[in-house]
Amino acid sequence: MLQKIEAIATDEFSIAHTLTQALLKAKCYKQLWSYWKKKWENDGDNMDHIYYIEQIFINKLEEGALFRQLHPSACFFILKHNYGYNTRGHEELPSHLLADLEHQQTETPRPGSKTTAPPQEKPATPVKTSIIHPPATGFIAINKDIYNTGLRQSDKLITADPHNNRTTKTQLR
Repeated sequence: MLQKIEAIATDEFSIAHTLTQALLKAKCYKQLWSYWKKKWENDGDNMDHIYYIEQIFINKLEEGALFRQLHPSACFFILKHNYGYNTRGHEELPSHLLADLEHQQTETPRPGSKTTAPPQEKPATPVKTSIIHPPATGFIAINKDIYNTGLRQSDKLITADPHNNRTTKTQLR
């Protein structure tokens, strides 16, 4: 079935721009494709074939957007949601290649080689933070009689009420 889908993908006269269109032409569906990817996750040959077919459609979408044969926003949407594209260009390796890479990194270097072991990670140190201006809520009593007293401006403290964002005047103690 993978060969049939690949033939549809590489056919120059086929109008299948996406994997979903090719699956429909092969009388398959997207959930079956997902099932195959999970079933053969550790089978390198089948996964290589699956990723090759996906790469054909990624290339079709990129070329369609580049040459304005397809709407660029639609192509980006499909690439982002179906193939995990992002703007940073960081792509995760397939699981069967990632396992192979991890296996190679755990092997000890041969004598005389210039490769070294990765440096040990330093333990995280906590960052000290401090409060610059502690809030003055709870310590200032609002006295409504202050408005009618003969206090000077320096005897009054103007603060912002945190609950309804209005300015209030209170007397210093």
